[in-house]
Formats: sequence, C-alpha cells, structure tokens
Amino acid sequence: MNKTTCLQRVLLLSASPRIKGTSVMLLERIRKQVQGELVHLYLEETETILEKMKAAETIVISGPCYINGYPGALQRLLEAAHEKAPWEGQKLYGIINGGMPYVHTHRSGVDSLKLFSSQCGFSWMGGFVLGGGAMLDGGPLEKHLSAKKVVPAFEQFVKCIAEGQPSPDALYEEAQTPPGKVMTHVFAGLLSFMMSRKLKKYAYVLKMRRPHSKK
Repeated sequence: MNKTTCLQRVLLLSASPRIKGTSVMLLERIRKQVQGELVHLYLEETETILEKMKAAETIVISGPCYINGYPGALQRLLEAAHEKAPWEGQKLYGIINGGMPYVHTHRSGVDSLKLFSSQCGFSWMGGFVLGGGAMLDGGPLEKHLSAKKVVPAFEQFVKCIAEGQPSPDALYEEAQTPPGKVMTHVFAGLLSFMMSRKLKKYAYVLKMRRPHSKK
C-alpha cells in the first residue's frame, strides 16, 4: 500500500496479552501508514492509557476474541473510560480477530465497542473482524487463508483510518467467505494441533488419565 498522509493524533491500543501476536501485527500495519502511537494495554497503567485516549483524535483498538468478546482487561478499561464520560467525540475504530474462520463468531466484540461509543461520547467509525486470525500467530496478513481478498480489504480499512472516514462492515464481510464442512473440519483439526503444540511448549501437559479410560 502506498503511504497515506495522516495529520491526526492516532492511538493504536493493543488489547492482547501477547506482545507479538496477530492483534499487534495488524496495528503495526496501520502504524506504517498513519504513524500512530502503539500502546500495550497489559504494559501500561489504566490512568496512563486514559490520558493518552483523551489526547488522541483517533483511537484504534485491536484485540483477540475470547469467548464472544475482547479480553476482560479491555472491558475493565472501557468501564474506567465510561466513568469519565462524556468524551470529546474521539473517533474510534475496532479490530477483533479469532480462531474460527467465521466472521459472525467474533463480531460481537466490535458491536460492544459501537455500543460503548454511543454511551460515552465517542464517534464510532467502524470495525474490522478477522476470522482465522489465530492461525497467523502474529505472522503476516498475506499468510491468511483468504489473503487475496482480506489484504486489500484491510488496506482499505487502513485508508479509512488515515482519512478519518467511516469503514463499512461490507469491507470484511465480503472479503471472508464462510468455508464448507470439509474445510471447517480440516481447519478445526489444524487449530487443535497448534493449541496442543503451544501447551506442550510451555509445559502445560495434562498427565492425568482420561475420565473414561480403562487403565
């Protein structure tokens, strides 16, 4: 994507506990175009983040989908922000990514940000839902299963941020076609394998017998 001129004060807030995961990767792609400040929710004090939010003209929140929504730490931050309402009309964009390839399984996260915006005085500008984001594991967006459509769609989303324009839901909806039954089965198996490998890597190995084992 060609570099876009952006004169706004942009805050890029990662709501992921991972420093180099997919949520941060997406914000880094945005930062290359808008030169915003990247802040990690889990590494900053709540009051410090709220002050940065107050000073920003545009806020972009990116995080993983944990059981139909963003991590609890972001929910607590939003509650703290609600106590300081009304805000000054800061533009708010949201990004959420999850393991399943279906957009609808993760959409509730950005819907919650939209509701938050309406109650606190922010200007909701739209979101981007990325199914299958966990498969990237922080790798480039070009490795996504639907990269041919997803990459151009995300670039358009970044352009909306740089220009301060609303981003329509159709951007991410039309870029991600739900997979068929066979593909879903393969995808679920691969995702389970990756999770198992991660657990073993960090020594979370269950040694107890299976509940229905005869031994």
